[in-house]
Amino acid sequence: MLNGLKKFASAVIAVTIAFTFVGAFTRLNETRVNADTNNTTPAVTYTLSGKARMQGYGNKKGSFSNGVLTIGKKGKKKNLYAVTINFKNNTGYEGGIRYRVYRTKKGWSAWKTSGKKAGSGSTYKIEAIKIELTGELAKHYSVVYSAYMQTYKGNQGWVSDGAAAGTQGEKKRVEQIQIKLVPRDQLGEQPTVSYRMYRDKYKWSKKWSKDGAVAGVTSGAKQKHEGLQMTVTGSKYTGNVEYRARGDGYSWTGWTTKNGKVGKYSKGKRMEEVQIRLTGELAEHFDVYYRTCVKEKGWLGWAKNGESSGTEKYKYYIMALQCVIVPKGSEAPGDVNGMKSKYTSSYLVNGNPVLKFADFKADHKTSKTMVGIDVSKYQGDINFKKVKAAGCEFVILRCYVRNNYYDKTKKKYVWCNAPDTKFEQYYKDAKAAGLKVGLYFFTCDYTEENMRKYTQDMIKKCKLDQKEIDFPIAFDWENFDYYKRAHKSNKWSTKEMNKHIDADLNKMVAIFEEEVEKAGYSASIYGSKSRLEGTWSPSINKMNKGKNNLSIWMAHWVSKSSYKGDYYMWQVNSHGRVPGISGDVDLDVAYIDRLPSPKAPVKPDDPKDPGTDTSDTATSKPSDSALPEDAEKQPEEDKATSDPGVDAPEEGNATPEDVETAPEEDNSSDNKQKSDDVSAEETKPADDTVDEPADVTDNKTAESKDAVSGKDTEAVKETAPVKEAEPEKDASSSKDAAPAAAAPSKQQPEEVRTEEPK
Repeated sequence: MLNGLKKFASAVIAVTIAFTFVGAFTRLNETRVNADTNNTTPAVTYTLSGKARMQGYGNKKGSFSNGVLTIGKKGKKKNLYAVTINFKNNTGYEGGIRYRVYRTKKGWSAWKTSGKKAGSGSTYKIEAIKIELTGELAKHYSVVYSAYMQTYKGNQGWVSDGAAAGTQGEKKRVEQIQIKLVPRDQLGEQPTVSYRMYRDKYKWSKKWSKDGAVAGVTSGAKQKHEGLQMTVTGSKYTGNVEYRARGDGYSWTGWTTKNGKVGKYSKGKRMEEVQIRLTGELAEHFDVYYRTCVKEKGWLGWAKNGESSGTEKYKYYIMALQCVIVPKGSEAPGDVNGMKSKYTSSYLVNGNPVLKFADFKADHKTSKTMVGIDVSKYQGDINFKKVKAAGCEFVILRCYVRNNYYDKTKKKYVWCNAPDTKFEQYYKDAKAAGLKVGLYFFTCDYTEENMRKYTQDMIKKCKLDQKEIDFPIAFDWENFDYYKRAHKSNKWSTKEMNKHIDADLNKMVAIFEEEVEKAGYSASIYGSKSRLEGTWSPSINKMNKGKNNLSIWMAHWVSKSSYKGDYYMWQVNSHGRVPGISGDVDLDVAYIDRLPSPKAPVKPDDPKDPGTDTSDTATSKPSDSALPEDAEKQPEEDKATSDPGVDAPEEGNATPEDVETAPEEDNSSDNKQKSDDVSAEETKPADDTVDEPADVTDNKTAESKDAVSGKDTEAVKETAPVKEAEPEKDASSSKDAAPAAAAPSKQQPEEVRTEEPK
């Protein structure tokens, strides 16, 4: 009996030991995690197991250690063809796991749930895998995984929650996959952003950059980048990063997330712009900042939360990128990893850009240049102290308006002959702020009598004898539409119209120069590149021969001007933004060593005071000696360029048929419009109003900002034919310039002055 009891006790002990051993063994393959680290409730568990169909090994089981499931074998150079993941959910939260694989030539498989095989056979190797949690479980846990890849090895690092681990379409095998679950409340708040770029023939970078590190290259022969790939990991918050790109010959791609690839890298198309943003809870708690380094411009300013970074129309491709994630509401980063930017803007546009003055200054301010603006009443109230504080050094003011425009209230064309309504206030405030000041005179006259009359009126009404100016007074003739309307009965061809316009305008500038010099000032011509090369070439030829004292203020809205002639000032942009001014304003760069004197040159027989100091009164014709001695230090913008973008629309001459439509409505704008002198208020029409038929249109040449430097709407659509004239002839004085047989049938009438609408 006693022996029987002993045997029974021994058996019970043996069974107890066995169950204890089995339980301990089972727990070795479980991860026991408390979902709430501050909670004293018993821990919950989950279990991961799995297998892979592996080249040379068949179906090989994975191993589970320290909470990490490992499937496959790294370093064996063996393909994986299929994977199966088993997940036992004892977390207390509803949900499960699902996964899919990317196979060569097959692409992405369907999503598979726990215990199901993704992939099949032994033909198509796995290149990437995506894993994610579902249901309530996904809100409390993050699934984190990594892939060991052919060529790239483990350089990608850990990704999470549906991001692609591995490569797609590169035919790079995945050799090993590691998977783990992490409670979100055990993760920190700050996420890690990872990214890499595709570069020319070098393809996708083997190195992934993180948290502000530079992705790409900023120097060397192969700088062009054509693709971008990104992901976010490490935060307890749900969400990810989304991004898209635009580039050479293609518009914006769709938004991509979780390690997807964007760009036309397979077709060799460079990226020119990117946009990046956060999603989900991450977007509620963080801001993403990023910036690009672009060809020739270098690093741009920081963009934020979906803004554009890069260039448009410059065709300056992206060379490198930095990206950081910061707490919501944080200021933009400064210099990160030693990378510096001279720009405040993240985005540069050719054509008609909105360009911050700080960026314009960064591009054009040197020891040999001054940066400034030109304005008229359309800029409204200006705080010139803020303008000066922003780094502006000079301002060119519209002083007088002589314009014929369509008054839609009166339904007829009327004249404005008066000083700019803001001129006196602008002059006073600009001088008080310490800015250098210049003037320009807007006119559309084409007869000698009226040109002389209103130039004299400008001198008198603007009280030039009481003004101190620092630049020549500029002659700005832009209302080509008025000229065409006044001569429409001649039914000239476009070539004939151009010939008469060119001849008359050169006469007008000669009269303007004569009257301005009588008042003691020098004169200059304002014009676009195409007009300077065409219409104004006779006056410029005379200037180059020393027969007049004109100088050139060129308008050309490009990143680098290809104009070959001499000029002392360049209007670079018409959509600048300057502190102290609301809305757009023209941006100008003046060349210190080419600046002509604002004073008229004293001639030997000039009856002026012989004591006048003329030592610094260089004529407005820039000489070779006035140019920079060191050609290598000459500002980049002064060199010829192959830049295909056209910033300043070049004027063209409309055909007679173009002016036979009804007048357009006046769309006034806050933007500066040099030739727009229309007012919705009551304006008394001048007695000399041009009597036009009801079907004659203004074509808005005199009512649009596009009229700057002859930039009428028609001008943008066509190129004026090349004027055939002997270079030695002066069209302004040649009798052949305007044959009597083709003289206008209606001469410009004598004008009665009216005030500009207020």
